[in-house]
Amino acid sequence: MSLGMFVNAGVLRQVRRIKVVATPISPSLPSQTSAWAMAWVHMVVWNSWKSAYFYASRIPSGDFESYREYTLLAFAFLDKHHEVEERELFPVIEKKMPGTMKTNEEQHHNFLGGLRDMVGYMESTSVTKFEASTFRAKMDNIILDVVTHLADELDTLDSNKLLQFFTEDEIKDINESFGKVSQQHTMSALGRTRPLPFFFQSQPSPGSFPPVPGFVKSIIAPWVVYWPGRNLWKYTAFPYTATLEAVPADPE
Repeated sequence: MSLGMFVNAGVLRQVRRIKVVATPISPSLPSQTSAWAMAWVHMVVWNSWKSAYFYASRIPSGDFESYREYTLLAFAFLDKHHEVEERELFPVIEKKMPGTMKTNEEQHHNFLGGLRDMVGYMESTSVTKFEASTFRAKMDNIILDVVTHLADELDTLDSNKLLQFFTEDEIKDINESFGKVSQQHTMSALGRTRPLPFFFQSQPSPGSFPPVPGFVKSIIAPWVVYWPGRNLWKYTAFPYTATLEAVPADPE
């Protein structure tokens, strides 16, 4: 199946920890929404990286530039997500919960070098130089560290822990503020039209995150903003229109 460490038992154990939190229905309380929303962002990371890995040896002839652009998009999303967390979310929580975000930030930096290495490889390679085995080896080297962090971080946002220091109203304000800033920076990193198609095609349909009106899911994402990046979306894990071999589901 060409999935390497993406079917490793230790890696999948961490992914299951994320899936437990990423429930189909959004919670009603802000204190529960913090980890829920983060879990869905983390599932987008997992699915987009997994599809990049899978399609590395399945790129249609003449389409390498689209594949390269898609993988760099997936890497940029995680990089920008962590940048915004460190600048906008962690300091707010640390004010009342000193030291609780330290491990999260340390984990970010533990695999930052590997992430930069993958980005550098994709930016500098070409259709004649690209080797799927080389690219996959780079992903294999860091994916366990990445998913371990993505799972561990959810524990630090557990509702019971947050409610020891914040009220529901305070957590609601934190969620809304972080959500707005994240949206702005995601658009900056991915482009204005790409976040919605990227998100919804990186999770099983119908997508649960972000929580938006039905017409956004049924009209805006698959039609209006889909077309500017339509050459990329064949490489997503759950494309609206499948033209390539499907990315295998995670083993249970």
